[in-house]
Amino acid sequence: MRNISSYSMLFGILIVAFSGNWIIHSYDSVTVYPKASYSMFGIGLVVVICAYMMNRLSVYHEDDYVHKKDNRDALNKWLMDDLPFSRWFIAIIILPLAIAPFYSWTLLFRLFSVYLFSGVVLAGFVYLLKGDRVEEEELDYEGKAKKWLDLIDYRKHPFNISLFIYILVIASFVLSKQLGIPLYMETGGNPRYVASLPSMAFLMSILMVVSTFIFIINHGDIFGFRKAEQSNYRVMFIHFAEIIQCGVTFFLLVFTVLNALYVYF
Repeated sequence: MRNISSYSMLFGILIVAFSGNWIIHSYDSVTVYPKASYSMFGIGLVVVICAYMMNRLSVYHEDDYVHKKDNRDALNKWLMDDLPFSRWFIAIIILPLAIAPFYSWTLLFRLFSVYLFSGVVLAGFVYLLKGDRVEEEELDYEGKAKKWLDLIDYRKHPFNISLFIYILVIASFVLSKQLGIPLYMETGGNPRYVASLPSMAFLMSILMVVSTFIFIINHGDIFGFRKAEQSNYRVMFIHFAEIIQCGVTFFLLVFTVLNALYVYF
């Protein structure tokens, strides 16, 4: 049951990310969001919560997996061999990007977004999976600092800061359409607005998936990788990324919503 909860949670958070990103990138092209879009977002959240409850109610028996193969060994070897890639694999990845502009530039940008999301998420997974299953603690906290850090310790729960802010962003987009209060966001590609709310929320969804994976790999096996205890150093690295990404996204969200309410009323 523990492994089932791992796959279910990954499936659920990916539903949240993909449905949420569709809502974000479709804001200018729809009058009202179809019910299926935010329903899928809600279903993804429910799957994550149910998987967490299933994980809490199940027990991981270490002795049952003593002789099980760990793909972490193959990953570490691949990393030590300077990341060898098949030329055919690279060609298959690049070919759609080369063909897409002949159909439409919109298709090219959507493909690029999918590649960016998948690539950074996979890089985050590799960062969390590489090395030994059990690592020595490089950092140790006591007192109030430890209490606060325990609240955002994603080894203990999957409800990360990125997820909460992402929910606020999606709720704002959906309610904007439902209530007829437009959000004024520059999404036309002007480099002055590279830090727009849609682009920052998209990048934050990547961090959200990686943060959730900390809990997944810390509590069960997945894709042939054995359960591994993440060190404080790796968790703090994710928190450092959150301070930047979530901080900027939340600021843009508050500014965008307040500006929309000011103009509307």
